[in-house]
Amino acid sequence: MSRIGSTLLSVALAGVITLAAYTDPLFVAAAVLLTQVLIALAPSAVDVSGRSIHSPHFIAALSGGVVATTVTLAPDLLTGAEGASAEVVGVTDFGTLAGILPAITVSLFVALIAQMLRSDGRSDLVPSTAYAVTLGVFAALTAGWIGAVQSFGDAEVVAVGAASLATGLLVWLIPIDRWVCASLSVIAGAGAGAVVAHQVDSPMTWLFGVTIGSATALFAVLGQVLGRAWARGHMHPSASWGFPGALSIALAAPLLFVGGQLINAGF
Repeated sequence: MSRIGSTLLSVALAGVITLAAYTDPLFVAAAVLLTQVLIALAPSAVDVSGRSIHSPHFIAALSGGVVATTVTLAPDLLTGAEGASAEVVGVTDFGTLAGILPAITVSLFVALIAQMLRSDGRSDLVPSTAYAVTLGVFAALTAGWIGAVQSFGDAEVVAVGAASLATGLLVWLIPIDRWVCASLSVIAGAGAGAVVAHQVDSPMTWLFGVTIGSATALFAVLGQVLGRAWARGHMHPSASWGFPGALSIALAAPLLFVGGQLINAGF
């Protein structure tokens, strides 16, 4: 049931983001923030023996996601600092994920502060900190959906990515050999991407749809696999299907942003 739930959650989130992309980037940001909350609600880390590791990760992960989302929406926030490059800021207006590095930095500092505030002897300090920062990176990557909307691909590239993600994940539910199913998911994602790229009013070619569609489907499936392995043994809904569903969205995001930039190259 958790597998079906996480898949349907990913499909629903991708659908909401697509609808939002055709209205306003602020609505995309709202859907992205919801995804980041689900990532921040990831289950606690475990060591090699399966013992739960105390890791105050929610605030650290969410802070990284919020920073990435905010800066991606408003790249002008990076202007004015000494040594800022006008050329770099100009590029950010077209969707560059300028918020990723600041987001990771903020997530790291918040994670370190959270460790300083622990009063349990700070056992497993290194893996606990690394776990929180890793979740912060995943949350920050989710802002790629906003970057895709702001890129040359506009809302159409989001539609291609969402269709490929949804198709690939639905095929992934087929109860057959996992390697065969993964291959079929990638092929299905490529087909969905090609069809949508051909139908929408955009300079995207069928080759673009196949390339971005197959990559998006592959990383969406990887998100499901990684998320369920990460949440293994945890029965809470936020762990059993919420986190895997959100992770598929996060891992697919950078691919769509890159794809949106490639459109300008006539791909």
